[in-house]
Amino acid sequence: MSMALLGAIDSSPALADSAAVKSLMAATWDKPDARLLVEPVVEADGYAVASWTQGERGGRALLRQEDGKWKIVLCSGDPLKSASSIAETGVPRATAERLARRLKEAESILPPRQVALFSTFEGVVHIDGGEHGPGKRSDDD
Repeated sequence: MSMALLGAIDSSPALADSAAVKSLMAATWDKPDARLLVEPVVEADGYAVASWTQGERGGRALLRQEDGKWKIVLCSGDPLKSASSIAETGVPRATAERLARRLKEAESILPPRQVALFSTFEGVVHIDGGEHGPGKRSDDD
């Protein structure tokens, strides 16, 4: 990879954030027989919402950046499309509104079938401590 390309990648925080979010989610949930596809990822003020599919299922994840690292806060479906639902998780209202607006814009250009899969996740799963590793879920009791 050329130094010019590396410089271009380094100069785009949004690109770096999106890659870091995708990497974290893939490390957490990707399986050889069920690949996790994360797209789109939207970010605002140290928070992100990532839409994902895995086979015939999908959903959205809310993430928060802490000490320069992304942490998964919770997974859900349609509630993460709503600024009020995002704000209920503790995200500042203005940030929640930006995330919801950016998510709507980003998902609007995707195939309708893919967007429909994001709604198949039912309920809300809070991730303990925001640090999620393979096989760990807050509802695994």
